[in-house]
Amino acid sequence: MSREDTMDQPDGTRLHRLVEHLRRGEAPQLAAGAARQAGRGLRSVARVGDATGRLRMMRMLAESALGREEDQRPASAARPFRVPELGDRIVWLRPRSRDYAAFQFLAEGHHMPPADMPGPVRHIAVFGANIGLLLADLADEYPEARVLGIEPDFDNAVLARRNTEHLGDRATIIDTAVWHRDTTLEVGWGRDAWGLDLAADQTGNGTVEHPQTVGPVIEASDAGRLLTDWSGGAPVDYLLVSVETAWREILRHGDWARDVRCIKVEISDAHSAETAQDAVPLLEKLGFRARLETLPWGAFAIGLR
Repeated sequence: MSREDTMDQPDGTRLHRLVEHLRRGEAPQLAAGAARQAGRGLRSVARVGDATGRLRMMRMLAESALGREEDQRPASAARPFRVPELGDRIVWLRPRSRDYAAFQFLAEGHHMPPADMPGPVRHIAVFGANIGLLLADLADEYPEARVLGIEPDFDNAVLARRNTEHLGDRATIIDTAVWHRDTTLEVGWGRDAWGLDLAADQTGNGTVEHPQTVGPVIEASDAGRLLTDWSGGAPVDYLLVSVETAWREILRHGDWARDVRCIKVEISDAHSAETAQDAVPLLEKLGFRARLETLPWGAFAIGLR
């Protein structure tokens, strides 16, 4: 997941962006955004069920506001937070990371299927599971369903397993990148540290997107095979796709999605207003009835069969 903001940019970059926003007369929007962020922070503190945890959450809120986030924090840095509204279970989050924002995002409910998705729901998958919070919430919402999380970052996958261990064998976490075929991908970790951005497919497609920082070459797995091996060939009732800038290329080669009944694709890159328009025709070409739902930070493309 990648939200376009400035809180972890170097001071000069943040100041430059602030001046640009003010020059364009966007002070009211900036104030409204700051108020929304403050409200989310207070609600996140209130969701924690003990005084020690609330103090720890307040510290994470302050560090986030001051821009003290770090890229790719190790799983060993995670701290426990007891959350009564989640059945009093423990949620593991890392300080100075985007885990705090992922916890906020959970309360927004954007990861849930559309209201018009037909049932029953027995198989749910998330491409780009991050630290597993959305996957666990979907499993709670659909207690008869098995859930699959695909996450390319090793430390995120470790926390995803920890945050879904209460589900037992209902949950499966696979630490790999997802693609439309087995290949290797060159990736980079953007400064907002939500996840890995695609730089290039190493086996013939050339450069697809340019992350801010080019990183390692990683293995990627065929999406169709991953889903079929996990479900045993049964349809996947709901698939949430949160794969940073890779969503276009995956949908362009979307034969793997033929057994997916409902798909929801998160579009949150820096040019989402323009690129989001590409998603609906791509989904329609794959046989979905598609529509676009826009948000202040991006959009979701939704497809139903």
